[in-house]
Amino acid sequence: MDYFAKSGRKSFGKLLLIGLGYMLLANVLCTIMTISTAAFIGEAFIKVIVVILAFIIFYSLMFTVGYKDGDREQKLVHLKKADPPDEHRWIKLGILLALIMFIPSIVLLIDKISGMYYDVLLVYRIIDGLVYALSLLLIPENSIDAMNIAVPFVFMLCYALIPVATHLGYYFGYTQKFDKDKIMYN
Repeated sequence: MDYFAKSGRKSFGKLLLIGLGYMLLANVLCTIMTISTAAFIGEAFIKVIVVILAFIIFYSLMFTVGYKDGDREQKLVHLKKADPPDEHRWIKLGILLALIMFIPSIVLLIDKISGMYYDVLLVYRIIDGLVYALSLLLIPENSIDAMNIAVPFVFMLCYALIPVATHLGYYFGYTQKFDKDKIMYN
């Protein structure tokens, strides 16, 4: 553990907490965006646009968290302060983050099957900001009773791309794909 402190490399747990923070921020931003378009969201076309924008916001923040770590790791390796890191670490972190975001959808599925809880749909929409606008498209009656049993699985599928986004961000940061000198002069 002392090696990591000397090298400046962040531990797996610390990176997981940072990823959770970015994921929370992304969901909050998506929720705010969806709620702020409430006056116009009656039209299906607007709902589709909001869904697309929510995906862009969410996955750009997931890309950013991996990118920042990749950029930091590249600098540590370049300055010979650390050995090259595990290149699949953000895939592992992304899988953990996706599994965490599956929990509310599993609760929604359990509520649909058992009918024990009352009106968790509103709370679910606020927690899972990425799928808020999508839930308005897929559950138009705003009732869990009217919801198709496959809808929670669709919501889980929306979060299944987190490992891809975080790993791509890490890859682009570590290989310096957005370095202005490499873009301009290569």
